[in-house]
Amino acid sequence: MPPRHAILATAGHIDHGKSALVKALTGNDPDRLPEEKQRGITIDLGFAHLELPGHSLGIVDVPGHQDFVKNMVAGVGAVDLALLVVAADDGWMPQTEEHLQILTYLGATRGVIALTKSDLVEDTATREAEIRTQLENSPLAEAPIIPVSAHNGMGLGELKAALTTLADAMPPHIDDGQPRLAVDRVFSLQGIGTVVTGTLTGGSLKQGKSVAAFPPGANSRIRSVQSHHRGQNDALPGMRTALGLSELSRDQLPRGATITLPELAEPTDTIDVLLERSPRLPADSTPLRNDTRVRVHHGSGHWPARLVLMEGKMMGASESQLAQLRLEQPACVWPGDRLVIRNWPESATLAGGRVLNARGDRKILRTDAHREFLQARAAAPDDAAVWIKSHLKRNGVSEKDSMLRPSQFTSAQIEKALADEGVEAHGPWLADADQWRALRENCAALINTEHREHPERPGLPLDKLRPQADRAFDGKDVFDDLLKDLEANGFQRHQTHIANRNHRPALPAHLRDVGERIRAAVASTDPPARKTLTESPTGRSALQFLIDTGEVADVSTELAMGTAEFNRLRLVVKQHLRKHSQATASDLRKAMNVTRRILIPVLEKLDRDGLTARRGDVRVLRREED
Repeated sequence: MPPRHAILATAGHIDHGKSALVKALTGNDPDRLPEEKQRGITIDLGFAHLELPGHSLGIVDVPGHQDFVKNMVAGVGAVDLALLVVAADDGWMPQTEEHLQILTYLGATRGVIALTKSDLVEDTATREAEIRTQLENSPLAEAPIIPVSAHNGMGLGELKAALTTLADAMPPHIDDGQPRLAVDRVFSLQGIGTVVTGTLTGGSLKQGKSVAAFPPGANSRIRSVQSHHRGQNDALPGMRTALGLSELSRDQLPRGATITLPELAEPTDTIDVLLERSPRLPADSTPLRNDTRVRVHHGSGHWPARLVLMEGKMMGASESQLAQLRLEQPACVWPGDRLVIRNWPESATLAGGRVLNARGDRKILRTDAHREFLQARAAAPDDAAVWIKSHLKRNGVSEKDSMLRPSQFTSAQIEKALADEGVEAHGPWLADADQWRALRENCAALINTEHREHPERPGLPLDKLRPQADRAFDGKDVFDDLLKDLEANGFQRHQTHIANRNHRPALPAHLRDVGERIRAAVASTDPPARKTLTESPTGRSALQFLIDTGEVADVSTELAMGTAEFNRLRLVVKQHLRKHSQATASDLRKAMNVTRRILIPVLEKLDRDGLTARRGDVRVLRREED
C-alpha cells in the first residue's frame, strides 16, 4: 500500500532549534541560504522529507524571527500537522504565542509540542507544566509534549511515534479534480527551465497537463513533476511538489502565485469573510478598525487590502465579525479558504479569516439579503448544504456545474447536499425550492386565469409567461426548464401557448350552435366536403376555431376531419407500411376503408407531414427510407 502524504510545518520562537530538530529527524539541513548559514537563523522557508510507517511527510521549516513572520505564514498555509517547538531553557516566548495563534487561524488542530534542548536542563517537568498552561484554550491543548535533543538524539524516537499516531488519525487527502499549488519557491534549472515548488492540495497534476498560473494570468504546460527530488509522472494531493513549467519565466511567477487548472483560475479582488480575533490576545491589544489598510496572507502569498467591517467601527480581542476585504490586486481565493490578517507594517498579526464568498460585491455588502447569506455560512462553515441553500436563497437559481466549484467542498459533499430539502434541480439549474415553487404557482395561476377569462382561447401565450421567469430570477434563462416543470405538474405546452391539461377551449357564444354542428359532422368516418361547413362567415370562424384548438385536422382545402379520426387513419397507414414496406393508394384505401375522396387528401397530408413519401405509384415510410 503506498504511503499517505501529508505536510508537517514547524513553528516557534527564534533560536529554539526548529531547523536543528528537522535536520536530526531527517538528516537534511533545511537552511539553504548563505545568510542563514552565516547568521545561524532561519530567514526563509526550508524543506525536508520524513518517512514514517505508512506516511510520507513533507516538512516545511519556518523562520521564528519576528521580522520574518510573513515567511512563516507562507509556509503553514496548507499544513496538516504542526510541530510547535519550544526550547526547554527559554520556555514560552512571544513568537511561540504568535505562531500558535497563526496556526489556530489557519485551522491547524493536530500537532505535537517538541521541547527542544532538553539536554540543557536537569528536569523538564516544570517547563512541560508551564507549556501545558500556555496551551489552554487552544486547538493544541491536549497535544503531546515530547522532550527532545537534536544534539544527542534524545526523544527523537518518541517524537516520530507521536507524529505517526497523529498522521494515522488524519483523514486522507482527496483527489477531487480541484488541484491547487501555492507557489513558495521559483527558480530556473538548465535544461528544465522555470520550476515552481509548493504544497499540492485538492487534486492531482500530471506531466503534460495544461495549467494556469495567477499571477501572471497565463496558461502553461507541465514539463516535469518531482517530489522530494524524485521524478514522478504525477503529483498527488498532500505532496510537496516541484513543477517544471513551459512558456513562463522565473520573473513572471512570484511567491504566492497559484497554479491550478485553467477552468478553476478565477481571480477576485473582493472577498467576504468571517473575521476572528484570538481570545489569547491581551485585553489591551490594539483594536482592529474599520477602513484599515492591512496585509492579507493567503496560501504562500500576501497582498495589501482595505478592510471594511460590516457592523461597527472596530474589533477587539476574542471578537468576530463579518467583513469585506478589498484587495489592491486580484488573487486566486476560493470559498472556504482561511486567511491571516496582519497590520500594514508587518509587525503584528491582527486576526484570522474564513472566506464565505470569493466573489464579493461592494454594492450589496450591507443589504439584508447579503447579510443573511453570510451569516448562514458563518454559522456552518463546513456544511455544504447550508452553503448551497444560502446561495440559492439569495440568488434564486444557479447553474449546477458551477455551484461551489471551486471551493473547499468535495464533489461527494456537494452531491450529498443537493439531495437536501430546500434544493431543486431543473435541467442545468439548481433552485431554491420555495422560490421555484412560488414561480410555478404564480404561472399556474396566470394560465388558469386566462382559461377563466377567455375560455375560447387555447391557452396563455408563452411570450406572456416568459417575463414571469425573467423577473423571478433576474434574467436567468430558466424558461424552458420552467415549462418542463409545468408540464410535469398538470399543464401542456403547445407551439405558442401553454394550457391546463384539462382545459378544452369553449366555443364563443356566437359560434356555439354552428360549431357543435361542425363537430358532429367531422367526427364521422366520412365527413362532408369542407365547403358545406363554411358556407357562412360563422361557419368559417367556427371551423377555424376548432382547427386552432386541435379538435379538427386541417387536411386540405377540400377536407377537414376530426383529429381523432385523422390520427386513426395515420396509424393505419403507418402500421401497413411497416408491415409491407410499400403500398399503392389502392392498397391503402382498402386498409383504411375510406372513399377516394377521403383517401387522396389524407395521403397527401401525410406526405407533407413527413411521415410518408410517394415514389412513383407507391408510398413508403419516409424515416425508413432515410
